[in-house]
Amino acid sequence: MAGKNDRMSGPERKKQIVQATLAIMAEQGLAGTTTRRIAEKVGVSEPALYKYFPGKKELILEALDAVGELFYETLSQAAGESGEVTERIYRMSDAYYEFVVTHPDESMLLFEAVTGARDPDIRAALGDKMVSFTTILSLMFEEGKKNGVVRKDLDTTVASWQILSLGLTLAFASLMGLNEVLTREKALLAVREVLENIVSNASSGGGENSGIRGKENEK
Repeated sequence: MAGKNDRMSGPERKKQIVQATLAIMAEQGLAGTTTRRIAEKVGVSEPALYKYFPGKKELILEALDAVGELFYETLSQAAGESGEVTERIYRMSDAYYEFVVTHPDESMLLFEAVTGARDPDIRAALGDKMVSFTTILSLMFEEGKKNGVVRKDLDTTVASWQILSLGLTLAFASLMGLNEVLTREKALLAVREVLENIVSNASSGGGENSGIRGKENEK
């Protein structure tokens, strides 16, 4: 076993260290993730870790980035490139729910890092990921405006944060074990209602009577 371990390439060893870091973070939390524990799990000495990472912070950033990439790939695949923009966002929301439920450890890591990180670099990295996600949504909404399926008066930045806030609420509820209260159907209904308001009266550019209430007034 040790011989095989020694024959690992640099990229393979680095990936092994990142996976070990994720496992320790899931078991011990952010504060309990130490280089000693990581080294023990990998089966190397602590100094050996520093051949690949300058320190613990860089290790944690790499591990969080790996989770973020998995999250991003999952949502991107769900959204695809076909269909109306709002339907693609709805599919992303459905995939988000599935990700939180089927990847509880990874979701917990992201949530704990967002709420518990004290290091400014870690907080900045997580903040950048959130802004990147809202930027992607905003660009999708802008595309919808050009195609005439999204209200012209929509503030796409605000709409993007609305969608993200629903996702964060869902993650919090799931991690608290409240899946039976905030069910998949209810969570997606909330997303659908936000999206319906966004596309309402798209052809007329929106206005005071745009959105769900506007539709109700027409009845």
